Amino acid sequence: MFYYQTTTSSNMRFSITIIGWSALVASTASAAFTLHQTKHHLSQDFPSYYATHSHLNAATTMPEEGGIENDFSLLMTRTAEIAGVAFNVAVPLATSALFGSHKHKNKNIGHSSSPLIIVTKEQDAWDIFWSSTSEWKRTQLSNAERVVHALETLGPTYVKFGQALASRPDIIPKSLAESLCSLQDDMAAFDSGTAKAIIQEELLKAGVEEVRIAILLDSLSPEPIAAASVGQVYKGYLLDVGEVAIKVQRPGIRKIVEKDAALLRSMASFVESIPSPTFSGRLMNTEIKAAVDEFMSRIFEELDYTNETSNAKKFADLYSHKYGSARNALPGNGVIVPEMMTEYCTENVIVMEWITGSKLTSIGDYSDDENLTPDEVEERKENLVLIEQALQVTLSQLLEFGTLHADPHAGNLLKVRDTRNGKNSKLTLAYLDFGLLATIPEQVRDGLVCAVSQLVFAKDVEAVASLFGELDLMPQEILNDPSERSALTEALTKTMEEVLVFPEGEDIRTPTQSNQASKNTNIPTLKFDKLLDGLVRLVPRFKFQLPPYFINNARALGTLEGIARSLDPDFNAFAMMYPYALNHILSNPTNSPVVASTLQKMVRNGDTGKIDREQIRRLLRDSALYTGYSKIKVLKDILMTKGGQDLTKEIMRQTASWYISRVKGLLQQQRRRFSLSSTFLRL
Repeated sequence: MFYYQTTTSSNMRFSITIIGWSALVASTASAAFTLHQTKHHLSQDFPSYYATHSHLNAATTMPEEGGIENDFSLLMTRTAEIAGVAFNVAVPLATSALFGSHKHKNKNIGHSSSPLIIVTKEQDAWDIFWSSTSEWKRTQLSNAERVVHALETLGPTYVKFGQALASRPDIIPKSLAESLCSLQDDMAAFDSGTAKAIIQEELLKAGVEEVRIAILLDSLSPEPIAAASVGQVYKGYLLDVGEVAIKVQRPGIRKIVEKDAALLRSMASFVESIPSPTFSGRLMNTEIKAAVDEFMSRIFEELDYTNETSNAKKFADLYSHKYGSARNALPGNGVIVPEMMTEYCTENVIVMEWITGSKLTSIGDYSDDENLTPDEVEERKENLVLIEQALQVTLSQLLEFGTLHADPHAGNLLKVRDTRNGKNSKLTLAYLDFGLLATIPEQVRDGLVCAVSQLVFAKDVEAVASLFGELDLMPQEILNDPSERSALTEALTKTMEEVLVFPEGEDIRTPTQSNQASKNTNIPTLKFDKLLDGLVRLVPRFKFQLPPYFINNARALGTLEGIARSLDPDFNAFAMMYPYALNHILSNPTNSPVVASTLQKMVRNGDTGKIDREQIRRLLRDSALYTGYSKIKVLKDILMTKGGQDLTKEIMRQTASWYISRVKGLLQQQRRRFSLSSTFLRL
């Protein structure tokens, strides 16, 4: 059944689409103006940028002396390219939104003329809009496909944003998210003849025998098995090895990224220079240029296949299900990591073990529960188990070991079925693509678990704000300023009110100690779309800095959580993070003073400062409930740790002190009574 929807929200969304792409054109024009006005800064920005990041790949070198004019010309050319792509997608989108006939790909849905959009009970006008097709320059594409094509054309810098959004159908319309999934491993491929020539040239330089190269080239699949923003993958065969995957980098991709890096850095410099109209200083306190450098340096890392080969080896040494040193600490006893054929790996080519499995991009459409077949129901359960395992593995990497696969989108994860035991086949998770491997410092890991524990267990937003220094998110001198600290706490509290959903009658401002001493802790759910809005408001006001781990961690967790929500709308990532945080807080494996201090705050009464037995009981109940272990086991494990032993001694001292004071009180009462009795007898 169809009905007409003419709500303000639908029209507002269409307006946002138009405004958004218009803003892209305007920002491009602004960048061109900025480059023209600040041309003399290029002699500083270019050398400093290249000098900072040239270690990432040999092709990234400083411009030759006197070459600034050429670099400026290249940037202007790139600016024109971006403006052209933005124009070619903005015009048909705006035309479709305002005047077009919205014909849905599914003929059963129907069509309408804007601004009245025909929708079904299952789809809103926003989803219909992105699914609608229109013609522009003799090309018939859906609006979502136009956006995907634009991102593909712009290159890796912009594709990264599309890949991140592809797994968040809870934030963007489902039809747009489905189209963006093609950016993960199904982009337009470059010519296979060119790919073979690159492989041959690279392997010859690496000293591989010509006979082996010829056999490998002859065995290549006619077309690539997968194609992404940086490279594409073929299936092949190596003597003495068997089936292998060959990853080839797109030619000319480095130059595009280098131009994007310099262009974005110039734009960031311009934005940082804008003064505030209301107070002295900058309009944007956050270090935008440093954030751009951090983001682009991660892309440069992906361009260096030698670096990726090293990352894969490092990852396997820790987490491989065959020999990883930390495999037994991971769910499923480790993950599958393809072996790298290092003698065949160069800066532009990687040859690795072939892993047979199905990609988690093919998780299917499970939105209509009533019409699922038994096989689809079973497949959804299998995929959800693997995604939860991937999240647990990621949390373990992030909070325990500090080495994190930072790009775990659905195209880089495989569902592998081990059939060696016949009917008792086992599903295992395999990781692909190791271009981004993040290292999280111990101090940051400790800060993360403390922040999660303080937020969920104690709802202590002020304590979370104080940890921004440990997390490298803000300079310590800012946190030491009482007025700035107070403003940050209040701003964070308002943001948490919007992004955290507690049970009815409870919110972030409700004191935990007063209303939940005898219950388990209620774990809130996170509204990811509201989180982005909150961060946008926080960033301009406070002097945030972007540490190297931040983008990688946020993208990894956000991507996996989005995939899990597409399978189970009630999935709660906080419910998975909280047990990890509690375990770390209670065991304190690094003997961190910050962790020790956080545990002391969690078990003490906020008013008296004394250890609160009810708080300890709730902490034990939470640990048992959310980890699945018995309270006795949790207690035993705690007593085996230094932090647990110190806490036990503190409790014993406090208990002994209470009993001593109690005995003293009783003795004093007896003395008073004896004194009164003696006085009475004398009288």
